[in-house]
Amino acid sequence: RAFVLHVGSNLRRKNREGIMRIFAKTIDRWDGLLVFAGQPLSAELRALAGSLKIRDRVVEIPKPDGELLEALYSRATAFLFPSRFEGFGWPIIEAQACGCPVLCSDSGPMPEVAGDGAFKFAVDDEEGFASAILRLADPEERAEWGRRGRANIARFSTERMLDEYVRIYEELGTRK
Repeated sequence: RAFVLHVGSNLRRKNREGIMRIFAKTIDRWDGLLVFAGQPLSAELRALAGSLKIRDRVVEIPKPDGELLEALYSRATAFLFPSRFEGFGWPIIEAQACGCPVLCSDSGPMPEVAGDGAFKFAVDDEEGFASAILRLADPEERAEWGRRGRANIARFSTERMLDEYVRIYEELGTRK
């Protein structure tokens, strides 16, 4: 069965409440599930799922190991990451490395990390996020955004990063 994935915790900045509201906007037009991997949902979040009438479509996968996480990213229709802020946004890169289309917020480092390989919306644009989920239900659209994400992660290759470090050190060494 198709699903949208979120990886993270219940910290307020992760915006799991928004994720549930976004998903709830799709349920009349899409038969997918909402999968939360990472920290189990709090009692308040489970209650919110009940009030949004999506509890039967929410799946929790507490603390998945690396192999399971890779499988989830690889099979998800989309990775939903409407965080209010992040230090870097590693899950975006992880999802893109697995060919999973990314829907993220346009705040903090997310636009820079996601590059041209993701849908980016204001944190409160829940309609925009929901529309993108529905758009990615089309296999061709999902494949296209998976390709874009994989192209984006080339910017984070070990070789490229090492070359940049060497360039910076050389540049600093020539300054007097």
